Amino acid sequence: MIRRAMVVCLAAVLAACGGGDDAGDGGDTGNGGTGSRVHRYVELATASTAANFQAQLNVQGALGYRYVGLPGYGGASRSLFVNDASVAYTYEVLVSPTTATAFVAQVTAQGVRGFRLASYDDRGVVYRKVTNSTETFTYEAVDSVPHGGLPSGTYVATVNARGAAGWRLHSELVMGGVYFDLYEKSSTPATYAVRVEEVAATESSQMARFDVNGQAGYRMRGIHVFADGNLWVFEASTTAANAKATFRYFAYPLVTSAAELVTQANTQGASGRGLEGQLNLPGGVARDLYFLATDCSGVLCDVRGPSGQ
Repeated sequence: MIRRAMVVCLAAVLAACGGGDDAGDGGDTGNGGTGSRVHRYVELATASTAANFQAQLNVQGALGYRYVGLPGYGGASRSLFVNDASVAYTYEVLVSPTTATAFVAQVTAQGVRGFRLASYDDRGVVYRKVTNSTETFTYEAVDSVPHGGLPSGTYVATVNARGAAGWRLHSELVMGGVYFDLYEKSSTPATYAVRVEEVAATESSQMARFDVNGQAGYRMRGIHVFADGNLWVFEASTTAANAKATFRYFAYPLVTSAAELVTQANTQGASGRGLEGQLNLPGGVARDLYFLATDCSGVLCDVRGPSGQ
């Protein structure tokens, strides 16, 4: 179903592309900056059925743990959760629709109930609600062509026009041969903008470019294939509360198991650094990547899973 999520989804750490999303403090709007937050991670056996998966999600959600994704090592996967906000979560896992129309109808109905689209994999579509929150979500699907045939300038102009009106590009999807961009708007007002730039020549120069964009308030979202080449996409919240938001990035050698990932992530999380995922840097070097957000609130400031939410 996923055409291209706006995030780095890479082979070893978050291979299943089924992960979760963002935290909130009283809502999915964040809690004042990742740099001031401690991120605590746990990894658990992967639930194989939708019913068991929903049960696992709700047990962890009641403890304040948010689903991140499925780190995969040596052919096995484990469910990864993070706790970084003083809230609890309620989850629902619904059967995946088979058409774009049915999918949009499903996410729309869930959003009215306060359940945000969180992730999707072969077990179903995952929706998450901050328990007792009154925040709701509205969704719109916009027909699109494969972005490989779309000029990057057209993409940026379209996404920014909708972002200025409060619509964030949630996912870029294909279902039943129909391509569409799914936009999300929260009942908590926010506005967004994106920018693109070329891939750097070396690992060090690419990390430097991440930080340059981060200092301007733009968080890295991943590489997109456009008609004019492979380009990094960066996203910012243009809401007044994030006028001073910044992001820094830190790369570390790859770990070789989910248990080692949790150990590494908890060490970094204790200093406010959130897990971004496993990143293939220029030169074919793969790293475990972490980010540090400061003066930041909202969905763009949170640990997110491989589907980019």
